[in-house]
Amino acid sequence: MGWSLNFEMLDKPIRVFGMTSFVIQSRTVFAKLIQNLYQYTEETKELKLFDDDYKQLKKDELLVLTDMLGYDINSVSVLKLLYKDLEQQISLEPEIKMEIEDAINMAMNLINKEFLHFELDLESDKVEINSFFKAMNMRIHVESSTIFERALDILRVFKYLAKKKLLVFVNLSTYLSRSEVEALAEQVELLNISVLMLDNAPFEAKINQIIMDEDYVLLPNIMV
Repeated sequence: MGWSLNFEMLDKPIRVFGMTSFVIQSRTVFAKLIQNLYQYTEETKELKLFDDDYKQLKKDELLVLTDMLGYDINSVSVLKLLYKDLEQQISLEPEIKMEIEDAINMAMNLINKEFLHFELDLESDKVEINSFFKAMNMRIHVESSTIFERALDILRVFKYLAKKKLLVFVNLSTYLSRSEVEALAEQVELLNISVLMLDNAPFEAKINQIIMDEDYVLLPNIMV
């Protein structure tokens, strides 16, 4: 599914499919668009985001990133989805699921026995597999040593975020080489997600790139 972006400086919407680069050379327009993205709601008049059926993008379906290294890949929302996915995979193997549940129950029984010798009257609830993941502090292993690797990690995590439909990177190309941008575009295509790269200056890469110059003239899509 593709998405379209429209605001007052455009004669017609910009279509985002796969990874699309939109370069706005006017700093004033660029800054205003970033501000509108951060403040975006379905009622926003200055900015419209909608799909191929003209259904508007919801506020919680948009993820805008300006600080690549500061984004928490192991956020609560991501881990909840991860645990749910792991639990569904385990449920496909009834024997393994039973072994895990037996092991959890055995551990709980040992702990409950210790409660008997404690001065206070204690009680506990049944521990579900999902809760056990949290107790184990299970999380996504992140070993990003470069901004490019961090961007790859974010793309993979974004695929897990069921509520998110459009990812926006701001000025990411500043930190990447041509080959790295093209590698990200390939990953986006493999994951079948929608990513918009917003930049203030053109850059060389064989991807779908649209440029609005200082006179607000929209140049045709180019592949460089």
